Amino acid sequence: MKKTTTINLAGMVYHIEEDAFQVLNQYIADIKRVFSNQEGVEEMVADIQFRIAELFQERLNKNKEVVTYSDVQEVMAIMGSPNQFDEDFEGNEEEQTYQETSYEEIPKRLYRDTDEGMLGGVSAGMANYFNIDPVIIRVLWIVLVLAGGSGVLIYIIAWIAIPEAKTTAQKLQMKGQSANIDNIRAFADSVKNEAKTGFKRASKSVKNTFKKKDNPISNVAKAIGRVIGFGLFLGGILGLVFLVLFFLADFNFFFINNEFIDGDVNSLIGLFFTTTVLASWLIFAVSIIPLIFLIIAGGMLLFNQKPKSRALILTLLILWFVAIVGLSFIGIRTGLDFKETYKSQEKTYVEGNYPELQVNIFEDEMMITNAMDYDFDRYLSISENEVKLGYARIEILPASDSLFYYSVEKRSNGGTLKSAKENSEEINFDIEQVGNVLNVSAKYGFPKKSKIRGQKVDVKIYVPVGRRIILNGNLEDYPIRLQTKARFNDDLLEQSSIWESSNLGMEYKGFLE
Repeated sequence: MKKTTTINLAGMVYHIEEDAFQVLNQYIADIKRVFSNQEGVEEMVADIQFRIAELFQERLNKNKEVVTYSDVQEVMAIMGSPNQFDEDFEGNEEEQTYQETSYEEIPKRLYRDTDEGMLGGVSAGMANYFNIDPVIIRVLWIVLVLAGGSGVLIYIIAWIAIPEAKTTAQKLQMKGQSANIDNIRAFADSVKNEAKTGFKRASKSVKNTFKKKDNPISNVAKAIGRVIGFGLFLGGILGLVFLVLFFLADFNFFFINNEFIDGDVNSLIGLFFTTTVLASWLIFAVSIIPLIFLIIAGGMLLFNQKPKSRALILTLLILWFVAIVGLSFIGIRTGLDFKETYKSQEKTYVEGNYPELQVNIFEDEMMITNAMDYDFDRYLSISENEVKLGYARIEILPASDSLFYYSVEKRSNGGTLKSAKENSEEINFDIEQVGNVLNVSAKYGFPKKSKIRGQKVDVKIYVPVGRRIILNGNLEDYPIRLQTKARFNDDLLEQSSIWESSNLGMEYKGFLE
């Protein structure tokens, strides 16, 4: 039976045999003595003690709770002897064994390298693990981002899942180096030289220790990275300038669907959201932060630089996330205004017993004629108090009634059935009868205060069986449909056309001469 004692090593408590403790205590004392004149000796000794504690932990389990003399000998053999750095010490076989074992290679482990990393250290850590240039990994991330945005999510998951190399032992293991006295000392020297020269990374001595030779693949990757970096940098700058002008400059129009729309971006946003100012700033933040990231990423690839402030990048990520969450809440609140739907229908008979009915389509008080090749794509127009959105859908059907008549269905959404009804009633749409002619407004509108809440207008014109309807103008691209016996063809509407009602549907009778 051997006596044991309790020690605290690197913040971990161990039970150790007394003779093992004496050997360990002398071992650590030798380390402090040999490296007493070296700058940063306290940090280096702390790293060595932490590594010894890790090795002890590997040798203990539920059936073995005491560190033995043989455990200490094994750990000393792995760590190496400090006396090899003592010029006055005469080595023996035991110390020679320590020295040879101290260079033993160990399997690499994947860590995040925040020292060499640009953001979270994921790319630098993977580059160390696979022994390739980190530029290759970063180019792959960019490709994933450009291929659909999945790279952002995968990077965040990797950032969370892969541990950071915090201790010296972990940083050495990340590079496939044994965490022994020799390598820990080299690492400590690199930190000292780094502090003296003002570099942010390790000095040339450590770079030589973990040096990776250039290869053609790495050079090609760097070249591709610079090309992509130039594209990202330029695109980010142009996008940033355009976005700032779009949101902040005093523009009175914007371009939608090949048309210039009178108004400004706040007017457009105000058509959807109830809180226009807050929504505008949130959309601005959600849009501009990715452009800033493009500029930063492009600059780093193009000029082979690292970000000057990780805190800035993390702050931008947090602000972007907050803006997305805020915009999502506003979007949900706006979406609730589409919960209920209300439809109103009004039926009107054409006054007079006419053998035929003519239909004229007007857009902005201009009648559509045969000479016009009109495409009907001005879906949105904004005036001072009114919004015109979309075209009224027209359908021509046969009817058993003796008179022509038409119905106008107005539909809208709202947070409640009452608000949906109010929105529907505020839709402006006109049909004027002049004898046997119907003058129909192509577009419908509503007050700005109603906002866009799914407003729609459907018009159905009923033609008594045996009577005709004449659709004037080139309506090939207008949303008008006829209930026909055969399959309906838009080409039959490329100029004023005549249609006759029958029990089987509307029959095409030719173009009006």
